[in-house]
Amino acid sequence: MAGVEIRGRRRRERKSEEENSDDWLLTYSDAVTLLMTFLVLLLSVSTIDQAKYESVVEAVKEHGLGGKGKYVSPFEVLKEKMDKVTMEYDLKEDMTVVREPKGITIELSSSALYEVGSADIQEKAKNALQAVATAIKDFEYERYRVEVEGHTDDVAISTLRYPSNWELSVHRATNVVRYLKGEGVPQEKLKATGYADTRPKLPNLDKNGVPIAENRAANRRIVIHVERDEDYASKGAQK
Repeated sequence: MAGVEIRGRRRRERKSEEENSDDWLLTYSDAVTLLMTFLVLLLSVSTIDQAKYESVVEAVKEHGLGGKGKYVSPFEVLKEKMDKVTMEYDLKEDMTVVREPKGITIELSSSALYEVGSADIQEKAKNALQAVATAIKDFEYERYRVEVEGHTDDVAISTLRYPSNWELSVHRATNVVRYLKGEGVPQEKLKATGYADTRPKLPNLDKNGVPIAENRAANRRIVIHVERDEDYASKGAQK
């Protein structure tokens, strides 16, 4: 009888141990359920910013954490193409290309594109501008935007066509946008803005109020921003 009791007690102990060994599964299951509930709630009150997500992914890849070999950002590739345009068309004095956190910025001097007081693109500038348009059109990145800014110096203009620097700067930016569109850059990615002389790179006058010719020349410019479209996700949701 003692042997039977011992065997019975051992069976009960083994059964209890088996039941206790499964307790962690319940705890794990509860934790996973809570985590999933939290994620669902988080997603229900937020919008995923695809552009910012991709920016982070690119930054990780660029630092070698995303896999074998060094990752090259599409914007870095685009910058290299623009640098080649600068060299090919001998625009070192009139065109600069800078890598920015959101993309690249291309700056062209107004004298390389227009006659004084005009917003019509000169024929001599069209080959280079066409090369810029082609590089943007063939850009291997979908979620981008192109904003063209027109800037003038502080010398007032007053003609029938351009009553002020505002009209001149807007028309210069708009004509570049039209040209890019004509070369195949999608219209929905383009935007033109005129700033007149409100955002000078350099002071137009020295401390004594004397005009600085070189600075005024630098302030007369077209700036083209090619960058991630952070509103891409919301635009898609509105369609």
